[in-house]
Amino acid sequence: MTADEAAALIQNADIVGFSGFTPAGAAKEIPTAIARRATAEHADGRDFKIGVVTGASTGDSLDGELARAHAVLFRTPYQSDHSLRAAINKGETKFFDMHLSVLPQQARYGFLGKIKYAVLEAAAVSDDGEIVLTTSVGATNTFCGVADQILIELNQRHPAELHGLHDIYQPLDPPHRREIPVYTCSDRIGSPTLKVDPAKIAGIVLTNRADEVGSFKETDAVTAQIGENVARFLADELIAGRIPPGFLPVQSGVGNIANAVLGALGANPNIPPFSMYSEVIQDSVIGLMQCGEITFASATSLTVSPSILDEIYADLEFFKQRMVLRPQEISNHSEVVRRLG
Repeated sequence: MTADEAAALIQNADIVGFSGFTPAGAAKEIPTAIARRATAEHADGRDFKIGVVTGASTGDSLDGELARAHAVLFRTPYQSDHSLRAAINKGETKFFDMHLSVLPQQARYGFLGKIKYAVLEAAAVSDDGEIVLTTSVGATNTFCGVADQILIELNQRHPAELHGLHDIYQPLDPPHRREIPVYTCSDRIGSPTLKVDPAKIAGIVLTNRADEVGSFKETDAVTAQIGENVARFLADELIAGRIPPGFLPVQSGVGNIANAVLGALGANPNIPPFSMYSEVIQDSVIGLMQCGEITFASATSLTVSPSILDEIYADLEFFKQRMVLRPQEISNHSEVVRRLG
């Protein structure tokens, strides 16, 4: 199936759940084709907009293309695209923000409307419906569970050997929910593949496109000082006994400041090797992992620059033993964060 054939299946006012958490693992070819279709429909005087639900922000080929084609009816839970922001601010597109960990449950409850299609990126797909995801999980597992049909971008940029990097686990909904059994950052509690009913797969589009993650700025004097200040503060807290002797897992944001802070933590001789329980793994984590300063990293997205991703893929077995990608319902869940400290 081509991307345009996949886009032809989606109708005006359909609600679509797309893979992606940051541009990592985001669908690219099919949303771009949907944007082309919207432009053609509008030129013929017909309405064409869809509801767009994702894990978080995505890349320009999804949010940007659809926004510029005036094809977004509503958007949730988070976005950072300038074209989409303009459409939201003009009132052309409805938008609502929500805590990223609650999005999957809201989707399962039907609060977002009926999700007709799940559109996701994969590194491998088996005949019996086992899917190896790429550089993020986000809410993809939930979208596939609630959608009527599934469209897959099988992206040859990502090796099938990513099998084992992911840990797909979905908690029961209330009132039957048990505790989420993550007690250390490295615990794996689910499946390495996303398992779907193969009868729901409406089509597979072959692609070969890199994630639209840009390179991060180099650490400068200001960001280096910020990093050193944070590292010194945490080291002092450790020495004072207000942080346990073995330190605690770290959560990191995205960007050059977060990279600088992590680098400073790794360089501080008073801070022992530490683990991460975060939503995103970014560039600085990889170097610290290679030198043993970060022992394990749990996240929902591998948001690294292209050269760093190539480095990871060149030594994939090493990194698969030291990192895991989980659904955002788990990576961002306050229960687990409070348990780990």
